[in-house]
Amino acid sequence: MPRSFIRAASLVIMLSFCAIPAFSEIIDATGLFAEEVRWLADNVAKETRDEFLFRTSGINAYADSKPPEVGDVEVFNTLNIRSKTNVKIRAQLKKIGKHCYVYLQEGKKVDAKAIARIVSEFDGRIYPRTRSMFGSEWNPGIDGDPRITLLLLDIQDNYNPQQGRRGYTAGYFYAGDCYNRKKKAESNEREMLYLDIYPSVPGSTEFMSVVAHEFQHMIHWNNDPKEFTWVNESLSQLSQFLCGYGHPPQVQAFIRNPHNNLAAWSDDDMIANYGHVYLWAYYISTRIASTDERRRAFVRRMVAQTSQGFSGLNAAIEKQGIKNDVRNLFRSFCLANYLNDDRVERGAYGYDNPLAKLALRPDLRLDKPPFEVKGRVKCWSARAIQINSASFRGREVSVLFAGQKVTAGNYSNSFDVALVTYSSDRKHLPVINWLDINSEYKSVHRSKVSSVHDRMMMLVVNRGPAVMKVEQAFARGSAPAAFTFAIRLPSSSTTAAPRVASAGSSRRTTARPDRARSRSMIEEIARSPGLEESAGSVLSSRGTAEEPLAAVEFDFGFQKIADAEDTIIDAIREDIAEDDYKLVEEFVKAYTSASDLEKSRLHTLRSRVLDILKFEQLQGSARAEAFISQF
Repeated sequence: MPRSFIRAASLVIMLSFCAIPAFSEIIDATGLFAEEVRWLADNVAKETRDEFLFRTSGINAYADSKPPEVGDVEVFNTLNIRSKTNVKIRAQLKKIGKHCYVYLQEGKKVDAKAIARIVSEFDGRIYPRTRSMFGSEWNPGIDGDPRITLLLLDIQDNYNPQQGRRGYTAGYFYAGDCYNRKKKAESNEREMLYLDIYPSVPGSTEFMSVVAHEFQHMIHWNNDPKEFTWVNESLSQLSQFLCGYGHPPQVQAFIRNPHNNLAAWSDDDMIANYGHVYLWAYYISTRIASTDERRRAFVRRMVAQTSQGFSGLNAAIEKQGIKNDVRNLFRSFCLANYLNDDRVERGAYGYDNPLAKLALRPDLRLDKPPFEVKGRVKCWSARAIQINSASFRGREVSVLFAGQKVTAGNYSNSFDVALVTYSSDRKHLPVINWLDINSEYKSVHRSKVSSVHDRMMMLVVNRGPAVMKVEQAFARGSAPAAFTFAIRLPSSSTTAAPRVASAGSSRRTTARPDRARSRSMIEEIARSPGLEESAGSVLSSRGTAEEPLAAVEFDFGFQKIADAEDTIIDAIREDIAEDDYKLVEEFVKAYTSASDLEKSRLHTLRSRVLDILKFEQLQGSARAEAFISQF
């Protein structure tokens, strides 16, 4: 059983459009929720109809019990996100719909018109559309009642805009409510959703999108309670769009931070994760099948798969009879995010009209060859570099690539690299060449740049193993893979592939920090304010100004704090490879003695350290397990 009772589910974080919030405990709660639900699925069987009848028989027989009426007051177990404690609240039944009950926390006020809209939207839109696309919830479920309880309450979280904490828990579904109290003492013994009323605005479009999001989680739990978080969240994000509430606002965060690991979830910026997984779900749902009926069939197959992650996706593809796979889908998805041109490869490298203007900015823009670029790319992520090719249109170029093999046991990463030439005015079709990467993770490619193309882009995609038993451990625990590529004109061409670090080494040229230096860097991160960025349009505009670079030194624009975090993480990885946990010990001491505000600023680093330790724990390290218990 998980270490503590955590009821947070699929925590939906809504943002104001003025900033990306600093994270608080909600990231941890999401991870612990998934762990608890998987434990329940493995160890506690769902109640059968006979067991239900036996439990509800006797003096207060279910058949003779009084049906719910408006005005009834019930006591509910809820989660205080801030303190991670179970809290009982009283709530009154305000309205009964065809498919739902709406309860409101006592002492809180919500306009009757807003409650009426919630019922109308749920009964007429969310319930039928979500079930049509994703399948059915457990019905009639643990309480023998086909209606879903919608509990409106002020979820106690870390929302405090005066202190810069603009993220808040907008709602959750807790699968523990679907077990009887003999098996799960905190259960409310009903299928229900928890919906925030502050700062959420009940009945608003944003509020209803959260209802759609959480209802998909309820359906998904009934079909596959052990699904990986990133897949479950991707389909809940998609549910918001399919129910007519538009693209989720977290797409903005992904546009500003597109380097997240798709499958790791807690490893990176969680707000951007929501945008990332939504675009993935939207992409595959619109590109995997040609009609709405076939799309519904495919998505329902995904939800119904008892295998998780990419394995479940591959199984759904096979059952659908589609000639495609995770490798092709993921690399095409990554290219679509940067190129977004659906005129080639039957639309594989672009989005349809609702997202036709989305385009991620390349990490780097260069003027002309020759040059060599060095960088790192996270697992299940991509990097893009744009080159102004106007000065060598019609000429042959040589492309040399070498990537780092990252290995864990019998599994390793894989690279997909695309050389794309296109015209900045989009008057001509782009040309895409996927490089042949050999067993040494190297490639030499020669091609002629079209005379009508004035832009070139290199896309470097890093995939982890799409095998269920290792997908999550590899995605969260593997280091970003180093890569090098060079582009040269014939006068400077060479057949020797550029070199990169070996699988176990680091590309860092500075000395490994000692304990004192590491402690100083950790304290500097803790003192630094959270990232504040102005939000732009959800859909970025094309035709951005080109800025020629005087130098070709590769710089992804990581900020000072991100560089410090990377240095610490690299040092920890190297130390652990030598069975040295001194830097881990230093971080644990610094983190446990930090203030709450400092801990919030150290959250990303803490998550990365934990992922490394969990990766080592999976390989049998007792020392890693001991440090995990100290967080």
